[in-house]
Amino acid sequence: MTTMFKGFNALGDVSDIRFVYTPAMESVCGYFHRSQNRSQEFLIAGQLWNGHLHITTCSFVAPWNSLSSAQRRGFTKLYTAGCEECTVFPCSSIPCKLQNNTHCLWTDQLLTGSDKGFQSRHLACLPRKPGMCTWQSLRLRVA
Repeated sequence: MTTMFKGFNALGDVSDIRFVYTPAMESVCGYFHRSQNRSQEFLIAGQLWNGHLHITTCSFVAPWNSLSSAQRRGFTKLYTAGCEECTVFPCSSIPCKLQNNTHCLWTDQLLTGSDKGFQSRHLACLPRKPGMCTWQSLRLRVA
């Protein structure tokens, strides 16, 4: 691990993750890493459980250089603004319902064609005002 963007508090004194845990087979949502390039950097967004990073086929795992500039800016600077207040709530089949105003409904899995992944590439779930989160553009804002 070279950089950690979130999860410092959950790890306590442990500052380095050496292993990533996943189910043993893809058929039970296990992740199989197909890259043979050991020097290639990847962004891995998983779940921390008991100090261990767990990922599945539903986790976001992508080569760092494949991310859009908006996504890289989001992970390095913008997404942290929503970490405390906002929750991305995945929607994999219709109908979907938000549980409260601090949830952003993530519908990338429902889209097809060029629209697939639009939210992941261009938007961030961020606080709009206290107690409310909305999808907001990751485009650079000119002052």
